[in-house]
Amino acid sequence: MKIDLFGIKFDNLTMDETVEQIKGFVVLPYSEFVVRAQKDEKFKEILNSADFCLCEGRGLWLMARLLGKKLKQNIYGVDLIHRLNSKLFLFGGKMGVARKTAEKLGDCVVGYEDGYQDFNLVIEKINSIKPETLLVGLGSPKQEKFIYENLNKMPSVKLAIGVGGAFDFISGNVKRAPKFLQRIGLEWLWRLILEPRRISRISKGVGGLIYLTFKNMLSLKKNNN
Repeated sequence: MKIDLFGIKFDNLTMDETVEQIKGFVVLPYSEFVVRAQKDEKFKEILNSADFCLCEGRGLWLMARLLGKKLKQNIYGVDLIHRLNSKLFLFGGKMGVARKTAEKLGDCVVGYEDGYQDFNLVIEKINSIKPETLLVGLGSPKQEKFIYENLNKMPSVKLAIGVGGAFDFISGNVKRAPKFLQRIGLEWLWRLILEPRRISRISKGVGGLIYLTFKNMLSLKKNNN
């Protein structure tokens, strides 16, 4: 069952259901995705073309509840990666991050490439190794566009997921927020403390999501009067 939230159609699944069901092109939107999609119709089209669209951001999950749209669970990319049981190829991250991530994940990783590579060469390598699952950490919207435009060129890949900064967390390059901050939707604040340079990006995502939520709440109230 799909839930429409700010024009994006989300699959309403638990983590266990996600692990059992996902295939094809998978996106994991959080607040910045939603805000960008309001002005970027092509990006919204890409998100809605995905085989599975899962709410990653806790803040987005909380805002959905305020609007009466109860998503079962927010699906963190890092946690999802650890639940995958297939041959993985990692593509993304700064120099050395994919390698460190591969070392942490172990034998399930059959290949990796840093993010700053020629796409065609990466696709050639993927096709030579023939992984079942492709994890792309190029940042949004670059990673979603890469999968959308190139998945059909990689026939062995049955599952492709845009995972954002997950490689940074798994590799230990960036420390993950404490669980209590994750639960209350303040992981963005933790990232801001660790990386103050992200303030513009985070403020647009968080502030934009709050604006959209209250705009929708006012619209719902007006329609009910």
